[in-house]
Amino acid sequence: MPARRLTAMAPWHPDCYQRATAFVTDPAGRLLVFDHVDQEAGTQVPGGGIHVGESPEDAVLREVAEESGLVDTVVVRKLGEAWNRSEPGNVPPGLEEHVVHAFHLRLDDPPRQERWEWEERSGGDVVQHRFAFRWISLEAAAGALWPAQAMWLHGLRLSCRSAP
Repeated sequence: MPARRLTAMAPWHPDCYQRATAFVTDPAGRLLVFDHVDQEAGTQVPGGGIHVGESPEDAVLREVAEESGLVDTVVVRKLGEAWNRSEPGNVPPGLEEHVVHAFHLRLDDPPRQERWEWEERSGGDVVQHRFAFRWISLEAAAGALWPAQAMWLHGLRLSCRSAP
């Protein structure tokens, strides 16, 4: 029997909505999470849509800066990609099917405060969202995050152990 040739994974369909998600850790190994100030949406990690022509790595850094104000995060590694389907009504129409690019980011010099609020303006003047940020242990994150984000915690733990 001839040997099978391994090929690179095919790219996702261009019409599939692409998102980048950031698992930001501090030197103590804690995870950055947030809750919406004005609505009930559960505890989450920063993330959002990838713009046309933008790399997932650039998108994850932009999203962290827009959503938290943190501009000194560094990409440690990509944790992986996953296809997801949100229930209609939980996301804007047409974005129910999406691919998430999950990244481990490191923040070597975190803010002195343990908690802070940030107003996301996405480069404009109008406040789009208000977030309340805090640091939590990875153990606490397992119970706090939605399953679609908590699924990356094992890979994040491994990344934290092997990160420079």
